[in-house]
Amino acid sequence: VHLRMNAIRSSLQRQLFQDADERLSAIVSLVKIDGKKKKRPSYLCLTLSSEHPISVRIYLVKEDKEDSYRKKEKFQLREVRAVDGLNPRKPMPDFSMTLSDRTFRLTASSCEEKDSFIRQLYKMANKFIPFAMPDFMNVPIPVDEPTIILPVANVEEEQINAIEEYQPISPKEESDFRRLLAVTELKLDQADLFVKALSNQLQSLDGANIESMISSETAINQLLDVIDGAIGKVTELDLEMNKCDTILCVVRDSVELIEEKDSLSVVERKNKEKLEKEARQLVAHLDVLSNKHLQVLSEANISDPASISRVVEAARAVSQFVAETPKTLRQMKAYQDQNSKLSVLDLFVDRLMSHLTALFNNLAEMTDSQDWGHLAIPKQSQRHRALSPLADLMGWLKATRENVYRAAIDRYIDATRRLYQRLFDRFFDAICNEVTKTVTGASDRRSSGGTGEGMSSLSSLIETVLGELNPVITNEQKFCLRFFHINSENAIGSDTISMDSGDSGSIGARGVDKQVNEQVRLMMGPLFDSSLSMNLDRFTKACCKSNRSNILLLFVIMSKKVLSSTESGSYYAVTFGSLVVLIKRQFDNYMDAEAQNLREIKFTKRTRVGILPTIDKLAQMIKLSEDRFKGSERRADLEKWYVNLVKATCEGIEKAATSPHTKSPATVVRFENYHQLYQTLSEQKISCLDHYRKESKIICEDAMQLYVREHMGRPLEKIHLFFESVSRAKERIRAEEIAYQQQFSKMELKKVISQYPGKEVRKGLEQLYKKLEKHLVDNSSLLQVVWRNMQEAFIKQLQSYQQIMAECYPNSKIELEVSIDDVLSFFSDIAQSH
Repeated sequence: VHLRMNAIRSSLQRQLFQDADERLSAIVSLVKIDGKKKKRPSYLCLTLSSEHPISVRIYLVKEDKEDSYRKKEKFQLREVRAVDGLNPRKPMPDFSMTLSDRTFRLTASSCEEKDSFIRQLYKMANKFIPFAMPDFMNVPIPVDEPTIILPVANVEEEQINAIEEYQPISPKEESDFRRLLAVTELKLDQADLFVKALSNQLQSLDGANIESMISSETAINQLLDVIDGAIGKVTELDLEMNKCDTILCVVRDSVELIEEKDSLSVVERKNKEKLEKEARQLVAHLDVLSNKHLQVLSEANISDPASISRVVEAARAVSQFVAETPKTLRQMKAYQDQNSKLSVLDLFVDRLMSHLTALFNNLAEMTDSQDWGHLAIPKQSQRHRALSPLADLMGWLKATRENVYRAAIDRYIDATRRLYQRLFDRFFDAICNEVTKTVTGASDRRSSGGTGEGMSSLSSLIETVLGELNPVITNEQKFCLRFFHINSENAIGSDTISMDSGDSGSIGARGVDKQVNEQVRLMMGPLFDSSLSMNLDRFTKACCKSNRSNILLLFVIMSKKVLSSTESGSYYAVTFGSLVVLIKRQFDNYMDAEAQNLREIKFTKRTRVGILPTIDKLAQMIKLSEDRFKGSERRADLEKWYVNLVKATCEGIEKAATSPHTKSPATVVRFENYHQLYQTLSEQKISCLDHYRKESKIICEDAMQLYVREHMGRPLEKIHLFFESVSRAKERIRAEEIAYQQQFSKMELKKVISQYPGKEVRKGLEQLYKKLEKHLVDNSSLLQVVWRNMQEAFIKQLQSYQQIMAECYPNSKIELEVSIDDVLSFFSDIAQSH
């Protein structure tokens, strides 16, 4: 480390200070400056100038790159204000320096470097600016360095220190030295003579100094007298200052005592103010609950609506007295005396609960015994009005007696649930009877050619159910929210609902959320869920009992009601939303059963298939569904089932085509039924079925072409077989060599052709037409289409025969017995004759 620092020291001296005639006296390597770690090394350098007067400077040097340095900042020694080693008891590389008005927090690379630099800085300051010494704090350096005569034993150490402090001379020092040699006219090798000459000059200078000192002795003595007088005056001034200090101590103690007394008086005054305020509050609070309030509670007549307001006021006074009394004052006798009178409150709560229970049950029995219409549910406005005066007491129970409040809700639910169970049972009994009559009457009208009057009646019954249940559920929710003070953000419009209103209008929809508040669910669910769900399910099953397709009408009507409703904050919407889910499930089951019927094709014996009845059934299903779902927002659900129904119909066609019990060719079954399916889908014009409509047409055409290919060889069967063999032979041998094969000779060709004169060809075509009529259904529109396709295929076949004959039998002059014109005439005559 010492070798490295010596090398750095030499580099710095050579690069930065030698040209400026400065000598590097001390150096310390810095790791951090002001807490920031430096990527490249920095150094703090202490230098002395060579010229007189000697100037001591401190430089902050930064290494730019390897072996290259630059001066970053420069300070004079007189700018050093303080040096702090930070901790004298523990070796540490950190220290701080205050230069002018700036303080640097530095970290050396080692403690030894830091101590050596500070020691050298102290020596320089003590030597050159003893009158303005910086403050050296927490550093192991004595303030006064006594002059110590080194013993002989320490000579070696002195020499070592001298060696360590050796510095090379600067160029200016060297030039001065040579000039001095020139004056004495000596050379460098005459050192002894040079030393002797210098000694003579020194002696002469000492003599001159002594003479100067002797001549100024009188002035010195006068100066000493002045100094002695000044010291005496300072002593007298010090005694006067001590007397003043004693007097000031007494004054200080007196002032402190006065301040303490004043502070205690302020505290005392504040405490009195607080005590007075607390006493006034306690008295005012005790006055909140008067004997009159207690008397009202003890003599409360809850049955009288006129006295209920006084009872509520007294109950609130008691609650305010109990809740607002600070805990710190509850030990006071005045509070305990007043509190001992509150036993009347428990008696009042017991009487209130007994009254509420009896009132809930009596009002439920009274409402149940009222007369009501055949298809109507009695409105509960009278029962609600009878209970409304007790709403404030219910709010008081909620705020003060949570358990009692919950018990009151449970008793209300128990009594009201039984009431609605009886009302709903009777209402839905009547509705289900009307449904049965409507369905029976509709069946009679259908058998006598009537129209859809039954559907209109059924729709009217559904509207009746919704119209009766809506005001009952909605008004009950309004009443419960107000009477039981249920805080529901979704209980929209509850602050404007009149408790006296039996109006069946819908709840206003200001900022409605799609979900009903959980508190509303917990309140309304037990009232309606069990009775309403069971009766709605009974109504749904009654509607679909005789005609399952009625589920379509139910699904459309209920979906429209729920989706278009502005009452999403009402439990009515939740109830019927659940009903829509139930109906949707039955709708899916119905559609799935219909798809299964379209898929199942059964034959009891071998029969000609013809047009399957499932296609007509599909058309009726689509027509009925379109009529029911016209303008419905649930059309997407229907279109999903349309796809399933068409797929099921296609599966039925394929099952019929491959059935072993059918007499019709599979191709005929396919093109007849897929053609009928194509026509059905084209008539309906349903966009989601366009793909299946186009696919049906393609399957029909493919099946028709396959049928034509299967039966076209029959009119000229032997010729067809002969040329098929020739075509296969062409794959093995050249065309011009075919005629030389025995089985394909010209003689064989003429023999085959001679078997099919024009008369035989016409006969064969007539048999083909009769077979086609037999395969297709009676009066089929596809008969002429297939016959035209056969004509085109037969002509293409004859043309292919002629082409083979031209290739394999050139110049043979062998031709078919019938021409293409003859064939066209045969097909036309046969079609016209039938």
